Amino acid sequence: MRRANTNKNNSHNRNRNRKRRPPPFLPPSIVIGDDSIAGRTRRQKRTIASNWDLQTSIIIEIISWLDQDSLMTMNVVSKQLYDIITTNEPGNKNKIYPVFEVSGSSTLKFYQNLHNHFLNKETKNKLQRYQIMRFKDLSKFKSGSFELRRMEEIQMNGITSLYLSSSSSRDKTDGCLLRTLPNILPKLYEVDFSNIVLGHMVLDRFSNECPLLEKVTSNNHRNHYRVNGFGMHASKNLKEINMNNSRFIVYASDRRISDLNNHHEIFMFHRCCKALERVSIRNMNWSVNYGDHHTDLDQRLIFKQNVLIKFVRNAPSSLHWFRSDLTPDNMTMLRMERPGIELLN
Repeated sequence: MRRANTNKNNSHNRNRNRKRRPPPFLPPSIVIGDDSIAGRTRRQKRTIASNWDLQTSIIIEIISWLDQDSLMTMNVVSKQLYDIITTNEPGNKNKIYPVFEVSGSSTLKFYQNLHNHFLNKETKNKLQRYQIMRFKDLSKFKSGSFELRRMEEIQMNGITSLYLSSSSSRDKTDGCLLRTLPNILPKLYEVDFSNIVLGHMVLDRFSNECPLLEKVTSNNHRNHYRVNGFGMHASKNLKEINMNNSRFIVYASDRRISDLNNHHEIFMFHRCCKALERVSIRNMNWSVNYGDHHTDLDQRLIFKQNVLIKFVRNAPSSLHWFRSDLTPDNMTMLRMERPGIELLN
C-alpha cells in the first residue's frame, strides 16, 4: 500500500486555516472631537510622568544651577523633584528658601510695622524663619527716622540674603533705609545693591555691622567705590565681589595700585581681599582724583591694565575666578604666572 503524503495534507490544512482567520482589527476612523483620543493621550502622559525616574545624582546636578524662581517651577513637575527640592535630600544644597518681600513707600512705617510684629512672640518666631529679604520698588521708599535703640529689638537673625536691586540705575533710594538695614540683619551673608545709587558709607555700614558678609553685588553703580576696597575693609570673610559696569575712584593715596615693580602690598581691593575667591569687574569706569594724571586716553588704558595685572599677580591664593577687561595678551601672560586663576572677559 502506498503511503499517504502527510506533508502535502498538512500544508493544505494550514492554508485553509489561514483563510478562515478573521481580518486584523482596524481602529475606528478618527472623528474630530472624539474624547477617547484625548483620554488615551492624557493616560500616556500620566504614565510617562509617573515612570520618570532619573538618577538622583543627575537631578541634583541640574538643580544646583537653578535660581529660586526656577526651583519653584521645577518643584511641581514631578513628585521625585518635589521630594528632592523640599526635603533634606543628601547632596542637594540648592533648596527653596522662604522670602520676606517688602513693598511700600515709607521707611518709618516699615520699621514701625516690624517693631509691632516683634512685640508678638508667635509672630516674632515666624519672622525668624525667613532667609531671604527682597525689596520691591525700592525707589518708592521715602526717608523717615527710626530710633536706633528700638532697632535692637528688631533682629531678623534668619535673613542671610538681602536683595535691594532696582530695575533702573536712575532710581533714587532712601539713604536712611540703606544705612539702617545692617542693624537688623546681623547674620547677613549676601547683599545685592545693583542699580542703586549709594555712597561708600552705606557699603561701609554693611561691612561693619554684618561680620559674616561673604558676597557683595553692586552692578551698574553710578557713584564711586574706592578702588582699594576701603568700603569693605571690615569684611574679613568676603569671598565674592560683583561690580560690573560700576565706577571706581582713585585718590592720590591709591596711585601705587598701578605700579607693577614696587609696593606689591598695594593693589586693587587689597583692603578686603584676604579670603576672595571670585571677582567680576567688567566694564569698570575710572575716576582718577589727583592732578592731571592719566588724562590722556592711552595713558588711562595702560593704567587700567596695570591695575588689573597687579591685582592678579598679588591676589590671595584663594582667588580662582576673575572676570575683567584684561586684554587677551595680558590674560595669556597671567595664565602662565597664576594658572590656578580662571581669567575671563
